[in-house]
Amino acid sequence: MAEEHRCFLAIDIEPNLINKIEEIQKEFKQTNNNNNNNNNVKYVEKENLHFTLKFFGNIDSNKIDEIKKAIKSVLANLNSKPDNDSNDLDSENELSIEGIGTFPNKNYMKVLWIGTKDNIFLTNLQKELDSEFINLGFKKEKNFKTHLTIGRIRNLKNKKEFKEKIEELEDIKIGKMDINKLSLKESELTPKGPIYSNIETFNL
Repeated sequence: MAEEHRCFLAIDIEPNLINKIEEIQKEFKQTNNNNNNNNNVKYVEKENLHFTLKFFGNIDSNKIDEIKKAIKSVLANLNSKPDNDSNDLDSENELSIEGIGTFPNKNYMKVLWIGTKDNIFLTNLQKELDSEFINLGFKKEKNFKTHLTIGRIRNLKNKKEFKEKIEELEDIKIGKMDINKLSLKESELTPKGPIYSNIETFNL
């Protein structure tokens, strides 16, 4: 049986924004939901912060090669479009990171995330990539929402305080970054948490 790898496609966070995101995590840690064992919310380590465009699950090396070709095809088509003036593209590539929320909702909180301002370039890029991935046998993404997971909620002791912190920060603006590359990553699950490594990066 071919060896399988747990893979996903992501956009990495620019280093200059990491400290601001960590400060937000600290604000949530200061609520009484975070005990010494950190059992109530598992916060994502700074080296693992990213926007996920597609989670592929466990796949073999042949499927990885097919995914690489699909990504390169989409990006080549993107770069060859004659109406993509370079200055306009620079502006379109800029992603504004802002807002705090939870999945699936505030009454049943499982994931704590930071959002983004709607970005047409990223929306179209995700749709074109997903179309290619569907052709490779992957399921279509439904209700895709660009978000950055900063914590996974396990068992809140005081939901009211946690919700108040979300409401306090729900309109916060983190900063802006350029979408200039995609990263195909492998996730190795360990008892201490996942370890991510890049299989290949793709410049836009």
